[in-house]
Amino acid sequence: MNRQGCGSPSAALDRHVWRSEPVSFSLCFSEQGATLIEVLVTLLLVAIGLSGMMAMQARGIQQNQSAYLRTQAITIANDVADRIRLNRQAGLDDYYSLALSQEASDFSTEGIHDSGKKLAYADLNGWLNWLSTTLPEGDAEITRTGQRITIVIHWNARRDRDGLSNYQHEVDL
Repeated sequence: MNRQGCGSPSAALDRHVWRSEPVSFSLCFSEQGATLIEVLVTLLLVAIGLSGMMAMQARGIQQNQSAYLRTQAITIANDVADRIRLNRQAGLDDYYSLALSQEASDFSTEGIHDSGKKLAYADLNGWLNWLSTTLPEGDAEITRTGQRITIVIHWNARRDRDGLSNYQHEVDL
């Protein structure tokens, strides 16, 4: 075997067109392990690509969850807005006013004789229960300024860190 030519077939064929001994296609000693390095580099690039794809997938799932929670907040806000529109006088009388951190139990209908107020409190009681079970750390406030009712819903979009989100909806009575 020719070490200077590193056993290349072209060097062997140039000297003898018709060789009786087999031509060796072995690599030079300096090239041994080059294939292994190429495989390792390829594996590294594939690993980097796969980790990038996993990160994009995780981010997509997180964004999907965020969009889902925002859609739930919009649905919840529209629900109470429709209830206020249907019980317009109670909305104008501030029976639907709600401060942050108020509980559903604050709106008990026991002992209330005014039908508008009783309906408003029943609406808020059920609505706050729905809000607290649908959105993580869900909270809301409802305020009235003149003929305009403002509904603001707050929730924690990411449970692992401070990811507070909110949605504001306004209703004209």
